[in-house]
Amino acid sequence: MNDERRYGARHRIDLPVYIRYGRRPFLGAVARDVSIGGMFLSVQSLTLPTGTPIELELSSLGRDWLIPAVVMHGDNTGIGVMFREPQAELFRGLMQAADMRPPIVVTTGTDADCRP
Repeated sequence: MNDERRYGARHRIDLPVYIRYGRRPFLGAVARDVSIGGMFLSVQSLTLPTGTPIELELSSLGRDWLIPAVVMHGDNTGIGVMFREPQAELFRGLMQAADMRPPIVVTTGTDADCRP
């Protein structure tokens, strides 16, 4: 069982994102899912330890965003990041732009399972 706790339903997305960390230059990635509290980013050849502070730069909804985040997990497919502050405006705008309905959230004990 995965110990990760999600505090918001995630929705599929395909959005270019640039990752900034430390003194390293931007690295291109693609957001594959998004919630109010974080994203999963597909990125090749990137290893960042859990807890690494980063910034996400993206253009969407007619504006540029620079979002501070923290790496929560990673594997050979990408990294999961948690925003330092919830991004309700971005999330709602992306959902409206995609004309998506919220998923059904089934809660069992302390874990939440999101079903589209």
